[in-house]
Amino acid sequence: MKYWDEINIREAMKKQAKKKFYFLDGPPYVNGHPHMGHARTRAIRDPILKYRGMRGYDVWLQPGYDCHGLPIEVKVESELGLRTKDDIYDYGTEKFIDKCRERALHFVGIFNDFWKRFGMHWDFEKPYKTLDDSYIDSSWAFFKKAKEKGLLYKGKATTAWCPRCETALAGYEATDEYRDVQDTSIFVKFPIEKDKFFVIWTTTPWTLPSNLAIAANPKYEYSEVSVNNETWVMAKDLVEKVMETAGEEKFKITKILKGKELEGIKYEFVLSEEVPANKELEKNKNVHTVILADYVTLEDGTGLVHIAPGHGQEDYSAGMKYGLPVFSPVGPNGRYTEEGGMFKGTFVRDADERVIQLLRAKKLLLAEEEIWHRYAHCWRCKTPIIYLASPQWFIAIEKIKGKLLEENAKVNWIPDWAGAKRFQNWIEQARDWCISRQRFWGIPLPIWECECGHFEVIGSFEELKKKAVEAPKEQFDLHVAYVNKFKLKCPECGKKMSRVPDITDIWFESGASTWASVSYPGKKEPFGSLFPADFITEGLDQTRGWFYTLMCEGVIMFDQSPYKTVLMNDWVLDKDGNKMSKSLGNVTDPKEVIDKYGADICRFYLLHETQVWDKLKFNSENVRITYRLFNTWWNCYQFLKTYGGEEHKKGKLKIEDEWILSRLNTLMKEVTDNFENYLLFESATLLNDFITNDFSRWYVKLIRDRTWVSSKGEDKETALYVMHQVLLRLTKLMAPFAPFLSEHMYRELTGKKSVFLDGWPEPGDMDKDLEEGMKHVMNISEAVNAARNEAGIKLRWPLAHAKVVIGGHSEKLLKPLLGIISQMTNVRKVDLSSGVERTLKPVPNFRSLGPKFGKDANKVANILKSQDGNKLKHSLDKGKCKVEGFEITKEDVSFTEDMPEDLVGEEFEGGVVYLETKRPKELVDEGYLRDMMRQIQELRKKDGLHVADEIQLEVYCSEEEFSRYLKSNSSELAKGVSASKVSVISQPPKDLKEEFMLDGKKLMINYTVS
Repeated sequence: MKYWDEINIREAMKKQAKKKFYFLDGPPYVNGHPHMGHARTRAIRDPILKYRGMRGYDVWLQPGYDCHGLPIEVKVESELGLRTKDDIYDYGTEKFIDKCRERALHFVGIFNDFWKRFGMHWDFEKPYKTLDDSYIDSSWAFFKKAKEKGLLYKGKATTAWCPRCETALAGYEATDEYRDVQDTSIFVKFPIEKDKFFVIWTTTPWTLPSNLAIAANPKYEYSEVSVNNETWVMAKDLVEKVMETAGEEKFKITKILKGKELEGIKYEFVLSEEVPANKELEKNKNVHTVILADYVTLEDGTGLVHIAPGHGQEDYSAGMKYGLPVFSPVGPNGRYTEEGGMFKGTFVRDADERVIQLLRAKKLLLAEEEIWHRYAHCWRCKTPIIYLASPQWFIAIEKIKGKLLEENAKVNWIPDWAGAKRFQNWIEQARDWCISRQRFWGIPLPIWECECGHFEVIGSFEELKKKAVEAPKEQFDLHVAYVNKFKLKCPECGKKMSRVPDITDIWFESGASTWASVSYPGKKEPFGSLFPADFITEGLDQTRGWFYTLMCEGVIMFDQSPYKTVLMNDWVLDKDGNKMSKSLGNVTDPKEVIDKYGADICRFYLLHETQVWDKLKFNSENVRITYRLFNTWWNCYQFLKTYGGEEHKKGKLKIEDEWILSRLNTLMKEVTDNFENYLLFESATLLNDFITNDFSRWYVKLIRDRTWVSSKGEDKETALYVMHQVLLRLTKLMAPFAPFLSEHMYRELTGKKSVFLDGWPEPGDMDKDLEEGMKHVMNISEAVNAARNEAGIKLRWPLAHAKVVIGGHSEKLLKPLLGIISQMTNVRKVDLSSGVERTLKPVPNFRSLGPKFGKDANKVANILKSQDGNKLKHSLDKGKCKVEGFEITKEDVSFTEDMPEDLVGEEFEGGVVYLETKRPKELVDEGYLRDMMRQIQELRKKDGLHVADEIQLEVYCSEEEFSRYLKSNSSELAKGVSASKVSVISQPPKDLKEEFMLDGKKLMINYTVS
C-alpha cells in the first residue's frame, strides 16, 4: 500500500489510458463499519475496474458515500438523549446537523481506510459525499427539470408513516422490515337499520374513528344471516367461520345477494358520538355507505372491509373512486388531533383497547381474538409504522412509466432476468414517488411556497442567491438550518415565500449521483465526456432502491437511462443460510478475515464461492481452502526461485512445455472473455483449476526432474523459462482478484514498476488437440493410480506394464503422450489399444428373472452363468436375445469383468486401463531405493537443509544383495538426495544419523554437509 502511494498507481495508470470508462460507485451508507456485504460488492466491482485499467481504459474511480438519512439521525438522537422532533428543536437544529455530519464523516474515513486495505486504487482524496454543498447544489437541478416537465406536484395522500421519526416512508421502505407481532382483531357490527348489521373484521381497531365506508367485492355472494333476532350481512363463504368465532351455533341464511347489490347502502357510523368531526363528513353522499372494491378477499374476516382513506393506501385508492374525503384525525407523532374527538392526545395503538371497550358497551362488538401476524416496522428505528394522510411532494412516475420501460429494455442486465423480470415488474407496479420527508439531516427540498398557494422551484444555489429578497449574511452550508433563512418574493401576491420544511427522500440523493457526483450542471466536465455510466453494480434489493432512483432521475433529467450495464449481486448470509445479525452472534467481520488470511484471499473467496447473483453462505472452512490455493500458487513461485536462478533461455520445447503454454493461452482468452461479459465467478473458477491442477499438480511434477539442482543444460533452462512465463502471466490474470500478491510476484519476476502498468496479457497460439489429449492423460493417470490403490501398491513403487483401451479420435491424440502417462504413474511401459479386450462374466438378476420365469428362474440363471459374457452383452446391446429358448433382456443380467490374478482394471471417461500388479525383482529394488530417498529427504528437511545444500552420504544395509544394488545405483541415489558423494559401506557408520527398516532390511545412514 505504501509503495502504491509512492508511485501514485492510480495516476500512473491514468496517464497510460486512451479511452474512457465511466464507473459510477453505488454509495454505501456510512452509519457503521463495513460488513461482509460491503466486502462482497467491492470484491465484485474492483476486479472489473482493474481489468479495464490494465486494458488501457481511463477508469473513473471515484468512491461515493451516502451520508444523510434517518439512521444517522436516530443514532445521534440516542447519543444525545433526544426522543422526539421537539427535543431536536430544543437542542438546536444547527447543532444537531453538526453532530450528524461529524458521525457521517467519521465513518467515511473508516470506509476509505478499509477500501485501501482491500487493495482498491481509487481516488480516496476526492470521493463524492451526499452531504457536500457541491452535491446538494447539483442535485437541486432535478426538481427544476421535474417541474418544467410537469412531473412535480403537491398532494395529500396516504403514505406509510413512522410516528417516532415523524416522517413519510417510501413504498419500498415500508416493506423492508417486517416483524411478527401479536394484535387484537375484532368483528364489529355496523348498524344498517333496526336489528340489521354489516359485519366487518379489522386488525387495527384504532382506525375505526376514521371509518368512511365499507367495501364489498362485486363478484362475491353475500348472505343475510338470522341470528338471535338480528340479521347479519357477510360473505356467504365465510358464514360458518364467523359464527364459530362468535360462538353462535344457531343461525340461518335467509337471503343471498351479489356484492354489487350492496353498493350505496347506508349504515350508521359506530363512533358518531365520540368523533363528531367524522359524522360531519356525511354531507358527502358516499360517506358511510358500501362501496365496491376488487381487492376484497375471502382469506380472512367477513368479506366486508372497513375503509379509512386517511389510514390505508388501498383504502385511499378505493375512496378516490367514490370521491370520499381523506379524513385523518392523527398528527405526525401518531397521536389523535382535535378532530379525533374523545381520542385527542391518545397514541393510535394505545387507542385499540378504548375503541374495543366503547364497541362492547354499545353491543356492537361481535367477537375479539388475539392473532400473530407480520407487521411492517420502520427500517430505521424499528417502530411499527402506520398509514397516514398528509400533504407531500410527489414525482409523477405514472406519466413516465412507458419511457422507463423503454430505457430499461436497452440496459445490459447481468443476469438478464434481473432486468427483464425483477426490475421491469417493479417499474410496472410503481406508483408516483413521494419524494418529501419531514426530517433534518438530508438535502433540503428546493421549493419555496407562498401562503397564497404559489410555489417556485430553485435549480441551484446560485439561482437562490439571485432570487432571494432576504438572505443570511454568514454562509454555513446548504442544509436546512441555513437555506431556511432565505426568503423569496411571490410573483403572484408580492408576499415573502418561505422554503417548505421538508427534505428529500434519502433514495433521491444516491439517485442523483449520476450528475451530482461530478458537480454537473455547474461544471460541464467531466460529466459531458462520461455520461452515461458504462457500468454499475449493487445488491438485488437495489432494484427497488438505487437502480430504480437512478433510472427515474436519469430519464427525467436526460431522457435516457443513466447506465449501460448493471451487474446485480445477492446477499451474504451465514454458513447455514441465515441473515447475519449481531443479535444472533453469526456476523463475520471482513476485517478479521483480512487480518487472518489477507485481502487477496478474502477477495478471491467472495468471487469463487458462488455465482455473483446467488446468495453467498459465508463459510470459514472454504476461506481456508482458498488460502490453500494461494499457498499452492506461492509454492510454484518459490519452486522457480529455488531452482531457477535469474536468467532463463528458451530452448526446444518438450511436449509438456507446449501443452502448458497452450493451456495458459486458452486460460488468458477465457478469462478475458469472462471479464468482457462481467462473469467473475467463471474467471475465478478457471484460475483456481489452472493453478491447482494444470500448473501445480501436473506441469510442476512433470518438470521436477528437469529442474533438479544437479540438472543442467537446455532441458532445465527451457523448463524454467516456461515456468517463468506461466507465473508472469498468472500475476497479470490474478492481479484484478489478488492485487497484493500479484504485485509482489510480478516485481520480483521482472524488476519492473508494477503489474498494473504493464498491460493485460494477450493470448497466443492454442493447440486444442494437445490440450484434449493431455486431459485424457490426466484421466488415465488418475485411473491407473486408482487401480494402484485397489491393489495396495504405492505410487513410488514402479510397475512394469499398463494397457489403455480407448478408441476413436482420442487414440490419435494419446500416442505422443504415452511417455507422460508412464512418468506420472511410475509404470515402465504403457500400451495403447483401440480394441475392447475385456472378459465379461454374466451375473443373473433374480429380481427380474423371478417374476418373469417363475419356477424356471434358477434354471435360466445357471444357463446365463455358462454363457460367454462378451458375446451375450454384444447381443443384448442390439436388443432382446434368446438363450436356449428363453428370451432375455438387459434387465435380466449384469456383467462383471473376469480379471486375471495379476491384473487390475479401472474405467475412466472414454475407456478402461489395465494395470499389471506383479513386480519383477529389479522394480522391487527400485521401489526400495525411492523409499530410501524419501526418508533421507525428510531427514534433510528436519535438519533445516536447503535444496542447494549438498551432502556426503554414508549408507549401510544389512542385506548384502540390496547393498550391491545400492552401489550400482549410487549415482541415482546421489541425484535424488542432493549428495556430492555416496559411499555404500560394509560396516555400520561410526556416527549414526538415522536408522530405519525397509521391508525387513535395516538401513543405517550418516551424512555431513559438503
